[in-house]
Amino acid sequence: EGYQMARVSLTRGDVSYNAVKGALDLIGDDVNIPDDKPVLIKANMVSPTVELSATPVTAIRATMDFLQEKGVEKFTIVEGTAVDSDTMGGFQRYGYFSLREDYDVEFLDLNTDESVLFECLDDNLNPANIRLAKTLFDSYIVSVTRMKTHSQVIATLSVKNLAVGSIINDDRRLRSAGPSDVRLFSHEPKPLNLTLARLNKTLSPDLAVIDGVVGMQGNGPVSGFPISSDVALASTDPLAADIVGTQVMGLDWRTVGYLWYLTQLRDLNVDDIEVVGENPSENICKYQTHDDLPWQLGWWVENWKSYIDGEYLRDAD
Repeated sequence: EGYQMARVSLTRGDVSYNAVKGALDLIGDDVNIPDDKPVLIKANMVSPTVELSATPVTAIRATMDFLQEKGVEKFTIVEGTAVDSDTMGGFQRYGYFSLREDYDVEFLDLNTDESVLFECLDDNLNPANIRLAKTLFDSYIVSVTRMKTHSQVIATLSVKNLAVGSIINDDRRLRSAGPSDVRLFSHEPKPLNLTLARLNKTLSPDLAVIDGVVGMQGNGPVSGFPISSDVALASTDPLAADIVGTQVMGLDWRTVGYLWYLTQLRDLNVDDIEVVGENPSENICKYQTHDDLPWQLGWWVENWKSYIDGEYLRDAD
């Protein structure tokens, strides 16, 4: 089947709300929201106490205003924090609950959601079972995330925001033992990039929004420091958005394992991506990478395709 051109918008600005709203407006014609699905906004909030690790609430507000103009009346904002499992506390600290004054919005901690079983890979590339939040599967998903570097996979943007955020937190943690039904979800570069590709094949955002007005560089996604890259991106094609996003961060997207795997699976070339708004090459703001970059680059697996082909989801008993 012929590949459709992927459109990604890129705007400049030093205010999150304006940059994000502008990016969404540029691709507004691409956004078609079904009437029969709830609209979920997947925020990114790795830590409930480190504000730079979280999506700015103004970026969420801009996204909701855009969706309201598209006819959406009810919203659910979802996240399952990785640190401390204090999702609601994070929403409160970062001012998310103020959205209740202006929108019909509910908040859901994905760590408390019903689940379905998903097969990921352990340290030895063997199958391991983890639970994914079930609510995500029958929803129109908008991934809204801050542009950040990452401690295991170099960069974290819209694809990874949903992929790892969909995992029930107890199954996501680095740990030595767990319930007998759950083997170890690996954070090593080889299995993790393959698992992220599997996750994105199973569950992908319908709309990607990346706020890089103030991003996080260095030892992200929690311990980095701010960088004013003054950009925002939006697309109905999350993979394309993330490729342009990594370019703007001054990174080579081909060095990011899960992005490379997904482009190969989809036969997506950078030439297939049409960027509207600003020119990416004129808006590069070089992010300092994580200290562990050399280790992270060891993701390549020779027979990678055999680890990604197939279906990995099943209903939990």
